[in-house]
Amino acid sequence: MHCLFWLLSVWILCLFGPNSQAQLIRVPMQFQASFMASRRQHRAGRSSLLAKYNVVGGQEVTTQNGGATETLDNRLNLEYAGHISIGTPGQPFHMLFDTGSANLWVPSAECSAKNLACQHHHRYNASASSSYVPDGRRFAMAYGTGSLSGRLAQDTVSIGQLVVRNQTFGMAMHEPGSTFVDTNFAGIVGLGFRAIAEQKIKPLFESMCDQSLVDECIFSFYLKRNGSERMGGELLFGGVDKSKFSGSLTYVPLTLPGYWQFPLDGVELGGTIISQNRQAIADTGTSLLAAPPREYLIINSLLGGLPTSNNEYLLNCSEIDKLPEIVFVIGGQRFGLQPRDYVMRAANDDGSTICLSAFTLMEADFWILGDVFIGRYYTAFDVAHRRIGFAPAA
Repeated sequence: MHCLFWLLSVWILCLFGPNSQAQLIRVPMQFQASFMASRRQHRAGRSSLLAKYNVVGGQEVTTQNGGATETLDNRLNLEYAGHISIGTPGQPFHMLFDTGSANLWVPSAECSAKNLACQHHHRYNASASSSYVPDGRRFAMAYGTGSLSGRLAQDTVSIGQLVVRNQTFGMAMHEPGSTFVDTNFAGIVGLGFRAIAEQKIKPLFESMCDQSLVDECIFSFYLKRNGSERMGGELLFGGVDKSKFSGSLTYVPLTLPGYWQFPLDGVELGGTIISQNRQAIADTGTSLLAAPPREYLIINSLLGGLPTSNNEYLLNCSEIDKLPEIVFVIGGQRFGLQPRDYVMRAANDDGSTICLSAFTLMEADFWILGDVFIGRYYTAFDVAHRRIGFAPAA
């Protein structure tokens, strides 16, 4: 997915039902001062985004009583991750929470010693867990530089005090090239719907709902956008935290539960209507804003971007404050992003600082709203009512 520089830890808030006592569990974080992403890392992020949505080489392949708060580590404003444990006793993993996919997977202790991505992270040891149940089926998932593959298993998955029994997940034995070598996370917790899950496996949050572990079948993200923040934000399972946003949530129904896809009324840049009546997907697993070809060209042209051979647009760092607001119209409400939101600073190969447009190309007819948008707007993912809600983040 993306490459990062922060070292993490996590604190977890467990909120139980209205008649029970809340518990607060904190784990201190380690902070690394240098947090500017390299240009190579931004490119890797774009490649992973295209692979996730099966857009390769310009071709789109269509496929189709309580709660818990997971405090997230913010690495370079490129991705957000937190802790889970798997097995009995629990084996800890630092994971990417991704609404753009639906499978849970971690590296396996059985992976090859030559597999650097696997060796660089904590690995799940099935023989060390008394609650492990073999599944036998194989699984494979496509990423930017190859295919992640392994076998399925069942075990207990814990997040804070929430304990999910008999969760099916992937044990990765082969990880692609360099995609996961330098990542801060060991694996991925997919928070999409079962329709897009490999082998239609029940996603972790659906299991939480089915096992009555949360009061409400809803989770929400609050993401901080300052790369040097000690706390990267939080993921709340079981509801929303009204202290983390202002006003009311604007909810819109999902178009088709699979990805978190919803109607996008329009997009405006500096008063100019760029797009109307499109679809959009909210994806916490990408930092970018992916636009269809026409909108991608218009927006970056209006921003005065200089195109490169890598489908990037360079912006003049000294002129950033003069750039216009871009507005996404959702559910009849206007959600604006300022230049500081959609311009990404990166370290060039020669060590200089460059400014890149966060608008990347998606050879499709829908938008992807990643952390650039979700970091500005608190986002509620309502599984029970098949809807998504947005409000200005506090």
